[in-house]
Order: sequence, then structure tokens, then C-alpha cells
Amino acid sequence: MKTRLLPLSLALTALLALPAAALSDVPETAWYADAVQICLDRGLMKGTGSDTFSPDNAVTLAEVMTVAVRLHYQWSGGVGDPPAAPADWGTGTLTTPAGAVLLRFDTCDLDRGLTYRYDQESPRRLHLYLTVSRAELAALTPAGGAAEAVLTLNGSAVLTGELAPAAGSQTRMEFVAASGSDYAAFNREFSAFLPAPATGLWYRDALWYAREHGLLEGQPMEASFEEPAARLDLAEWLCSALPAEALPAINSVDTIPDSSDPEVLTLYRAGILTGVDESGAFAPYRTLSRAELATVLARLADPARRVVIPTANP
Repeated sequence: MKTRLLPLSLALTALLALPAAALSDVPETAWYADAVQICLDRGLMKGTGSDTFSPDNAVTLAEVMTVAVRLHYQWSGGVGDPPAAPADWGTGTLTTPAGAVLLRFDTCDLDRGLTYRYDQESPRRLHLYLTVSRAELAALTPAGGAAEAVLTLNGSAVLTGELAPAAGSQTRMEFVAASGSDYAAFNREFSAFLPAPATGLWYRDALWYAREHGLLEGQPMEASFEEPAARLDLAEWLCSALPAEALPAINSVDTIPDSSDPEVLTLYRAGILTGVDESGAFAPYRTLSRAELATVLARLADPARRVVIPTANP
């Protein structure tokens, strides 16, 4: 089914626009006050407390990802908050073919010491290892050899195979995939399983949505979402979240003194980003504050706020 796209201004005004609560740290006369109001009213940003916004705080990569997710969801016709991550994201089980659970594990269960490898020789088979207690080992050790098992990740059955104690270990179980297995489903679900954050982590839902909709493509796997984001991070996430028609050019910008990044150029031309000095330098690795982020997002929400960059006289 084709995704329904709405102009961003229409998608945002479709939200229930509630008046933002008075913010003790956003004076009415602050240069960013109206931008903050727009972001709060239209669901692009939220406060950091019951009456605070923390405008001077450095924006983290998790915050940038979260606003990109909200933009993508709203541009695609969504109203309100994006959907929550499934409860079984980041969980795994080994069951009998009849569905009886043999082992449960998740990405936050460090005691399981999950590892895996593939055989080097043919047939190429997956071996997956999990640490168990002695009681579990005794209960799972089959009398007649390896037991049939089904591996499920993120709620999806991905492989069948055999489960048995790992050779030479009294604390490890080994799952060996059946010969001739198709590993496409395992690779897809395992790549989503590994980075799943703990249930209750505030950006868990945004990370799941970003993965499901391809917004993480091109993002480094080792990204630390708790660290401050750079201006270049913001540019790349905004362009990954929005289609080209959301960013029509209103400026003729061919070069930027310190960046050749195509996403930065797109946002300069659309009047969303501007330089940090008279030369038009972008400062791609500089961090940004929540007040600055609100100002950028307000330009996305309201085309009338986009900046026309003066053309130099010939």
C-alpha cells in the first residue's frame, strides 16, 4: 500500500494543538521563545520537566533521532506520537517445536553471554551459545542427544535446529541451525535485536521506529545516543526523515566554506539552516542547544519562518 504523504504544515496542524504550559526557564522575551512554543504545540519537542525546557542544554543524538522520527511520522500522515516499540523487540527464546519455552534471553541480559559463529567449512551452519545455570543445564540436557529447537528473535521464528550442552563446558548451551538453513530472517532480526535498548529507556520507541523505516541507514553502528549531537548529525537526520518535496529550495547556494555535505546544502537552500558567521560557515562538528534545535524545527513547521540568504553582489 502506498504511504500517504501530507504537506508538513497540514500534518502538523492535524495534531491536537494544546497550549504549552508556562515554562520557568523560557522568558517571553527570549529570542527562541516563539520557536519553542511552536515545537511544543506541534509535538516536535517536549519539556524536560513539568515547567522546564532547558534551552541551553546540549542536544544529544537521541534527541535528534527522536525529532527526526516525529517529523517522518507526521509527514507520513501520522497524528500524535509515533507508535511504540513492540514489547518483544530485543527478546529471544529457544522453544521446542511444540512451543514450550526452553530458554529466554534479551539484549540486556548480560549474564547469558550471547555469542555466535558460522562454520568455515561447508555446509555453513550457525552456532549460537548462551550461558545457563547448572539447574538449567541439567533440565535442558536431553537424555538421547541434542533436542530439536526453534530460535525466535523479536517475536519472529527465524531458525530451527538442535540444542545441546556446548562441548567442554558446564555452563554453556549450544544451538546449531539445521543444515541448509536460510539465514536471511536471522540476519534481519539479529541486526535489530542487538541494539535494542532496555524497556523503559526514553528513546527506545524512537530507535525502533527509525530502524523500521530505514532512518538509521548510513548512521554509524557505534553511535552513542547519549552523547551530544553535532550540527552535521542534525542535518543528516533531518534529510533522512523528510522527502525532497518537504524541502523546496528558496536560496541559491552552491558552496559552503566548511562543508560539502549534500544534506547541509539541501537545508541551506531550503532556508532551514544558516551559517554561524558572515562567511556562511556551517561549523559541522559544533554542538547545538535545545533552543537552537527548536529554532530549526520551527522553520520546518512553518515555511514563513524559513530564511532567505542574501545573494552576494556581483
